[in-house]
This record gives sequence, C-alpha cells and structure tokens, in this order.
Amino acid sequence: MSADAQRPHPKHACETCKTRKKKCNKGVPSCSYCIQKDLECRYVPLRPRRVYGTPSTGDSSHTATYREGIGAEPVNDRTLSDTARLQVAVPRHTIYRSHFESLDDVHIEVQKTIQSTGEFVDDLTSLYFRTLHVHLPIISRVRFQRSFLATGSGSAPGPDFSILLLAICLNSYIPSSVRRVQERGVAGITRQRLYLSTKALLAQVHGSIQQPSVPLIQATLLLAMYEYASGKADVALATVAACARMAYAAGIHTSRRDIVDAPTRLEAQEAWNTWWGIVVCERTFMCEAAIPEQPLLTTFPTGDATLPVDRHMLDHEDRLVYPDLVVPNMPLLSSLTELDVGGFARAAQACCLLDRIFEAIRVPELDTRLPRLESLDKSLQSFLSLILSRGPDKSWHHCTALAVTLRSLFILHTHILAIPHETISITFRPLNEWKQSSLAALDTATTMVLDMANWHYCVLPPDRPSDISPVQIYVVHATLEHLRNRLSSSTDGTESLWPESAEGDLRRYLGRIQFQWVSP
Repeated sequence: MSADAQRPHPKHACETCKTRKKKCNKGVPSCSYCIQKDLECRYVPLRPRRVYGTPSTGDSSHTATYREGIGAEPVNDRTLSDTARLQVAVPRHTIYRSHFESLDDVHIEVQKTIQSTGEFVDDLTSLYFRTLHVHLPIISRVRFQRSFLATGSGSAPGPDFSILLLAICLNSYIPSSVRRVQERGVAGITRQRLYLSTKALLAQVHGSIQQPSVPLIQATLLLAMYEYASGKADVALATVAACARMAYAAGIHTSRRDIVDAPTRLEAQEAWNTWWGIVVCERTFMCEAAIPEQPLLTTFPTGDATLPVDRHMLDHEDRLVYPDLVVPNMPLLSSLTELDVGGFARAAQACCLLDRIFEAIRVPELDTRLPRLESLDKSLQSFLSLILSRGPDKSWHHCTALAVTLRSLFILHTHILAIPHETISITFRPLNEWKQSSLAALDTATTMVLDMANWHYCVLPPDRPSDISPVQIYVVHATLEHLRNRLSSSTDGTESLWPESAEGDLRRYLGRIQFQWVSP
C-alpha cells in the first residue's frame, strides 16, 4: 500500500480552495483543483475553540462554544459541521470574541469574519474600489491586487494586509435582504458586529506590531471613515488621531520626489496619498466635533510638498514614472485656480481653506477675526464656482471637494451668526450687517443643496451603494438645521424662500445617501 493511501484523509478543505471558494475533493497530498492549477495544497487542522459560559444564564457549569468573530448560539462541535456553524443565528447580546496565539493566525480570523457576511471577498473589494476609493484613493489597486493574488497562491498574507482587507469589506458590506437570504441560505452578520470585529482585531494587531506599516495605517483610516459615515464623528476623530500618530511613527508625512523607478515610486506615492487622506479626514471630522476647540494632530503640508494624485494615477504605476508631470505644487490659496487638478487634490485644496477657517475662528479679536473670515468666504465662493464650472460630468468627480467647501461655508457663517449681540460694531460696520450677509450666504447654500439633492435623488441607486461622498451626509444635516432655524424664525408671515416640501426632500435624499452606512 502506498504512503499516500495510508495518510489520513483530511476532514476540511485545503486553504487554497477555502480562499478561492472552490469545491475541494480533499485529496492527498494535493487536491484535484490544486493539481490542475499547479498550486500549493496545504491542509490546516482546526485548533480547539475556546469555551465560554452561556451569556444568557449564570450557570457556570453550562458551557457552549462560540464561533470566533460572530458569537453564535451555543452549539456542540461534534454535532455541527463548519458550514452549519457559519449559518447559526447570532443573539443580539453577544459581542465579538477574537483571540489568536500569534500574528500568523490573523488572516484565519479575518477570513472567518468575512465568511460570516455571506458575501464573496472579490465582490466586496470590487465594490470598494468603485465607491469609497473614488473619494479617498489611498490604496493602489494594482499593489493591492498583487498582494491579494499572492494569498490565493498558498502563502499566508501578513496581519497588516489581512486587517486592511477586513476594513475594506467593512466599508462595502451591506447585510443581505430577505430575498437574498432565502436564495443563499446564509444570513450575514449585522454591520455593527462586523464593525466591532474589525475594531477588536485592529487593536490587537496594532498592539502586537512594533513598527506601524502603511497597510495598517490605511486600515485604521478606513475604520475612521466608516465611523464618520455611520454617524460616529467624535469616535472617528479619535481613531484618525491614532492613525496620525502611527503615520508620524512610520515617517510617511513627508513627500519623496527623488524616486524614479515605477514600483518604488508607486509605493511612496501610496504612502503620500495616505498621509493626505489623514490630513483631509481629520479636518473634515473636526467640523462635527462636540468640542471644536481641540487641537488638530496633523499639520498641513508646506514648502515644496505636492498634492495627492487621483485614483486613475494611483492605480497605474506606469503613469508615475515621470514625477514632474504628476501633480502641481502645494495647494496654497494662490494656486486654487489651477485647472489641471484631480478630485482628491481638489479635496485637499478645500481642506486647505477649511484649515484656515479653523485658524481664523480661534482669533480672539473680532476686528481681526471677521475680516479674515470675510476674505476666506470670498475664496470659498470662488473655489465653489471653479468646481461647478466644470459641468455635471466633471464636477461629479469633485464630490468631496464640493461637499467640504459647502460644509466650510456653513461653519464660517454659522460662527458669525453665533457672535453675541453685545458687540456694537466691527471695522466700522454694524454687527447686524455681518449677520445679514452671513444669513444670505447660508440661504444661497441651502438652495444649492436642495437643487443638488433633488437631482441626485433621481440618479442614485435606491438599494445599493453609490459613489457619493460621505461628507455630503453632514452637508445635508447642516442644511436641515439652517432650514429649520429659518422656518422657526419666520413669524412675520413672509413667504418662505423654499417650497413646503424642502425639508421632506432633504430627508428623503439623506436616507438614500445614508443607505450603505446605516443599514442594520
């Protein structure tokens, strides 16, 4: 009898078939699929699972096994197959309980967590690069694809790449509808459980790695973006602060233009875009902070620093061979009229103006503060006109820059309206004139957002993720607040500037753009 015939028949599929979602015949020493594709075939035995007390009772003698990453109902490992355990219903009171003995096990935990969604990894990553990646291009798709394909060839991915993959899936996953559950027979976990799983695993990996890597920083930034988009702005601000500290430790806060070979330059550009992503996100999140007086951790790039590249350049390394032809220089106010700027670079420019608004608001003397804000208001309006002048097709790619600019206008003029009335005049103008001017500016911005909401609502998909910027969510919230304030203050019977359906139209639009972030 041959040695292969005497070898125990494996009870589980090989790692390659698991990763590629292929049916494994469990052949030894290699299954038929791996032989056909000339791939490494490796069987990994399952480790004994940790046993916890049943959370619904206080009886310590009654134990049950909980699937890592989901926290399933009490089951017996000897009576259910692995596939059945993935489909067990999840009790509402159970939270994520992850554990691994070494960093080599991280990819297994990530794989289990993603499997619990009932979705395919390829579908989730492809959706991410079509949606959020448009507005936050911090990951080179070509570099990501290389790392992703390497995991399918039998080699285990690093813990940082595994966590990055999980963060990507978090931002793309939408729980299956009842119809899809009936078709697939698998009920995916909720967004909240996937979020808790991602956050717990990320914290453990961060605590186990000595030097933060770019993929780990990117994963943290994507987690912050999810928190921000799902309504947890203050939590997102704390997460992006941790992300900034990691970025400083990794040294990605300085641009490198001396690299000429394409692969190395692509890696450096990806890191530089990631730093820009942190800078943009921190300032955007700060607009919604409960304590807006808190200091920013990141400093705005200065000197000969360059703007970030757009996604179509980051995704093709051959376009980065000639660094002088990539992007214009630092986005100072004098260069805001530059036409050859991509969507992400426009967002960086918008945050440059927002950064200066934060600085001006902190000026204690009104005689100095208000003229500075007035000058910034003119810059914002010119910048807004520049974006809108490109037409609907091109301005759509500047969605984040447009949203940040509108949010900046609301921040600036709401601050002026909140100045106490005790002040008599500023720079020889009555305070009431400043307030009336700000009121008119907010009315104009409200009309613009209403028009945009009515147009967007007709073109956005009703039941699947769109490529709208998450910043737009908070622009709508600010517009709704101003609209309510104006309606409540109109006690003289004057005709409203907007139709009666304005608030309902905004709420309907808000529900559509929030769909992919606030689903259960």
